[in-house]
Amino acid sequence: MPDSQFRVWFLFLAQVIVTAGLLHWKGQFEPVLQFDTESYRDYSMESAVSALNDKRTFVYPCVIRFFQATDDSTRLIPWFQYACSAMAAGCFLAALLWCSWNCWMALAAVSPILASHLGMNYGAHVTPDLLAQSFAIVVVSLWMIAVQSGRSGWAFWGLAITLFLTYQTKPSYLFLLAFVPIGGLIARWWLQPQTHDTWAFALRLFAASLCPFIAWCTLRWALVGHFGLVSFGGYNIIGITSQLLERDMIPKMSEGVRPLADEILSQRDAIRDWPLQRDYDSMETHFNQAVWDIAVPIASKLYDSNSRTMNLQMTKLSREILQSDPRSYARWLAWSLKRSLRTSVEITMRNPVVIISIPIMLWAFAVGWRRELSDVPSEVKGFGREFQWLVWTALGFAVCKIGLVVLVEPPIDRYCAPATVFFPSVIVMLTCRMLLRNRRQK
Repeated sequence: MPDSQFRVWFLFLAQVIVTAGLLHWKGQFEPVLQFDTESYRDYSMESAVSALNDKRTFVYPCVIRFFQATDDSTRLIPWFQYACSAMAAGCFLAALLWCSWNCWMALAAVSPILASHLGMNYGAHVTPDLLAQSFAIVVVSLWMIAVQSGRSGWAFWGLAITLFLTYQTKPSYLFLLAFVPIGGLIARWWLQPQTHDTWAFALRLFAASLCPFIAWCTLRWALVGHFGLVSFGGYNIIGITSQLLERDMIPKMSEGVRPLADEILSQRDAIRDWPLQRDYDSMETHFNQAVWDIAVPIASKLYDSNSRTMNLQMTKLSREILQSDPRSYARWLAWSLKRSLRTSVEITMRNPVVIISIPIMLWAFAVGWRRELSDVPSEVKGFGREFQWLVWTALGFAVCKIGLVVLVEPPIDRYCAPATVFFPSVIVMLTCRMLLRNRRQK
């Protein structure tokens, strides 16, 4: 290993230890149970059919069962989640070095990932958010290696397995099924135009991404009669659509969903403090109540607590509500996109490494302006392609992630945070580029 790479890995490991110490000092390794933790604990493992019929995917319930079996508690889960986050950042660093990035630019790109919003604030939560983000970072790392190499078999196999584990940890990462092959097609065409294998490469990426997903959906269709990753989409969208439901819509609905719609509306109207006006803040505030206190208990009573049937009926009801009032849903999407942009900026700027970088960037800009630099040092030109690759990767990842979130749920912090995970890296790398630009050529 070259001496420069050794120093980079040493500094990275030092950052891992310092960050762990800071999190321990803040009490971020004490497990925090959330309202949805219980649904992961209650995951049915009695048989393959019951597991595939559950409203949750299998990875995080297996994590909880493992630690409860070995330690009879969840106290080690925050440590495990931080370790996975650190290893994911290490994989990203290894991928950048494998792609021949400058060692110090690679370290600049990776350092903010250890201090990501989920890592600093949600690592103690017994929910799959940080673990899923860690898997997604590994996916992007292997994706970059695959794009650079074109034919690295281990990268494609690793990408297929890690991508499968990512959306099995949290289904909201299904956007990677589009990001990986389409983004890979564009990146390969841009980075390696001389190879003339762009479409063959994209076909291999499509196969690595979609084949495990299709195989899983086919297995569920054969065993439980549902072709999809999990029977949960209706649980999300009903939190939005049930708040758009009006009494005059019910006569126009199909017979199968009228009882569910009538019960939801009656119970919603019986709540004294339920808002009369539909605005974004009210709908976000009452989202969880609309799902877990109203729609799910009613559906459970009507459909004998069968998760698949409940999901199917809530999905059908939601579809008919959206067909009856598409304008209200369009307004919701506009509000959500606005909120997601604001939240993404706030999360990015709260990253500790970004907070340190911003003053340095402003100082470097001021120095460069005062000097009226015209020549760009050769080493800065050499980092241009890597910087652009990181920028477009960060933007594509964020657009795909947020685009999926706003369709079915409010873009709150812990849903938007993974979308912004690479933005701090862009800012820190830009700071380094500006510092290098201010170096005069001898």
